Formats: sequence, C-alpha cells, structure tokens
Amino acid sequence: MSTPPKDAEQSGDAAQRASDPFDELAGPTWSSRLLIAFITLQLIVPLTYYLRSDPFDERFAWRMFSAVRMFRCDTVASETGDQGERPIDMRRAVHRAWFNTLGRNRRAVIHGFLEARCELGAREVELTNTCRSPAGDRLDPQVYVRDCATGVTTDPQHPPDVEDALARMRQQDEGVR
Repeated sequence: MSTPPKDAEQSGDAAQRASDPFDELAGPTWSSRLLIAFITLQLIVPLTYYLRSDPFDERFAWRMFSAVRMFRCDTVASETGDQGERPIDMRRAVHRAWFNTLGRNRRAVIHGFLEARCELGAREVELTNTCRSPAGDRLDPQVYVRDCATGVTTDPQHPPDVEDALARMRQQDEGVR
C-alpha cells in the first residue's frame, strides 16, 4: 500500500476547511466578546437616566424627543458681597450657551457657576430658575444657594416634578384630539 502524497493530504484539508465555513464561529473570540461588551454598554448607559435624581440632566439618555427640553425657564442670580446684595447680569456674566444650560437646571453647571462667582469675591451666590412646562404649567422655583465661606451649596428642596407636568400636558393633548 502506498501512502498518499502530502500535497493530496493538504488539498483534502483545505477542501474540508472550505466546506465548513462555520468552524471559525464555534466559540466566541476576543473580538466578538469586545463587540458584545460595547453593545451592552451602549444599552446600559442611557438607562442610568432613570436612576438619577436630576430629571433635567438628559445626557447619555434615550430622550431624543423629550419634552423636558421644551421647558422654558427664567434664570436670575444675585450675589452678596461687601456692598450688599446685587443682581448679576447673566447675559454678561456667562456665555449664551452656558446661560441656556443654566436655564435647563443642570446641577453640575449651576454648581460650577456658583463656585466661580465665589472665586470672584462674593460671600453668597443665589441662582433661581422659574420654569414653565410646554403646556404652560408653572413649576416651583428652583433656588440654588452657595455659601462661599463654607463652600456648601444648597440645592432646591423639592426638585420639580417634571413627570407630573408632562403627564398633565399629555392629558391636555388627548383632550384636544
């Protein structure tokens, strides 16, 4: 008996590999694990919006058509210094983009603003946002106060009930139909 030439064995192996393309997919590879981890992360991060206590911070959330962005807020601020309390001209104090973000009640931005005003020499800084829902409902004013001596910032006691305002707006929309 003669043994088949090596070339024949190699060509047979190649034919077998070519005939079964799913052998490579038998188990997860490092690249497929990485892809699964990335997709899982993309799904989990937006869900954190629903666990946060700040309904106005919609970063990294699936809220593309959210009515929260349609809330309109009037932002005013004042500071107390050596010459007493005086209003802050917000249009001159911050860039327009930051002013808009302050008006959206983004706590991190508000805290940064209050801290920056303290660094300019104020003893106390107060920022108030008075907001209306898209349906015209007035929400409780959101008052943020920073004591510059202690560095303590007091956030509003009761965050606005954005979900209640949105529910009332939906009910009004359904009543119109």
